[in-house]
Amino acid sequence: MLIHWTLGLAASLPFLSALVLGVRVLSGGSRPSERFAFSVVEGGLSLSLLATTAVALQFGGVLGPAVGGEVSFGNWLQLGSYFIPAVALVDTAAVALALLGAVLTLLVARFSRTYLHKDPGFHRFFVLLALFASGVQFVAFAGALDVMFAGWELIGISSAMFIGFFHERDEPVRSSLRTFATYRLCDAGFLMAMVAVHELLGTTRLAELPRVAGLPSWEVELIAGLLLLAAMGKSAMLPFSGWLPRAMEGPTPSSALFYGGISIHMGLFLLLRVSPLLAAAPATEVVGVIVGLGTALYASAVARTHTDAKGALAHATLAQVGLILAEICLGFTTLATVHLTCHALLRVFQFLRAPNTIHDAHRIGHGAIAHAAATEAPTTGVLWRYGVSLHRLRVEELLDRLVVPVLALARRLDRLDRGLRRAFDRGAR
Repeated sequence: MLIHWTLGLAASLPFLSALVLGVRVLSGGSRPSERFAFSVVEGGLSLSLLATTAVALQFGGVLGPAVGGEVSFGNWLQLGSYFIPAVALVDTAAVALALLGAVLTLLVARFSRTYLHKDPGFHRFFVLLALFASGVQFVAFAGALDVMFAGWELIGISSAMFIGFFHERDEPVRSSLRTFATYRLCDAGFLMAMVAVHELLGTTRLAELPRVAGLPSWEVELIAGLLLLAAMGKSAMLPFSGWLPRAMEGPTPSSALFYGGISIHMGLFLLLRVSPLLAAAPATEVVGVIVGLGTALYASAVARTHTDAKGALAHATLAQVGLILAEICLGFTTLATVHLTCHALLRVFQFLRAPNTIHDAHRIGHGAIAHAAATEAPTTGVLWRYGVSLHRLRVEELLDRLVVPVLALARRLDRLDRGLRRAFDRGAR
């Protein structure tokens, strides 16, 4: 029973801290102090980290017999023959991501207390941070696609709201809507794949995925392709890379955690979880390798020509994410897991260090920077010119034309809804 308690606490404590802080803010009266807000969220994150560490110790056999594999909590929902299993899967990949997410979220929370001091959105930031932490634990320990999808959506919603954090300006709001639209499109692939797996296998448990080898090849390829689509959207693979540089509109701490450390790697973790399914879909693996290597080449070139520090870091992150995708689709899952973990740690440090790096650059002087650029430029050769041309063409902005009609339709429907409500109110009076 200890493993059930520690898994439950690891996933639920951050959510409960967000709920406590949110209720306190919305309850009226005087606004809670920053110390109260930070203490509530820090407490939830710290206890979640302790619970995650306890899970890791049980998995390693330190606290008694080693515990691993599926851990069932029964069913969340059952309607006739359809049920959503509340099941966790404890293995090396789950423990690695859960510990990584818990440590980095607590680190970013401590950094943000000083960084966002006296910011009007201080309390909102920590509510979203706690929701994100809970979503990461759900994804990490999910033993079924349904459970993973719940955490997936928590991460996606908090990500979009972080991008639009400074909502008093137009650009963050536009960037947030663009990201949310991309997520919605690609998450539909996850949802359809989840339903298809349930209908074909009778369950969405990850431990049952090797059974797909007995299905017709076209069905396996279709499900694998839908999951690859979901991973491409969440991890900003081409042609969905355009939202990532726009995500830099959010606060630096959220950029570090989401688009350097954890969120950007969620699509890759999904593919690691369904690797038995990918192994039975060679055509999808080939597409994944091509997309990953193409994204890595594009992002590497743009990162060398980007004039914004966070934008350059975003594309540098994307280049490594593309390589990890190629590794997964080539079957090097252990290498991909190690690469993902080390890359997340590196990028979080770089994003958090970015403001000081810019300050140091201004203090040293632009002459030294220009000299360094001139020294480096000849070594890039064709890649440099390739990056300049791609960045100037703004390839990712071409995809905005697909999002604009959707946003326009949403605005028209909103105006129509408001008009109908006003007409209904007048008729009721």
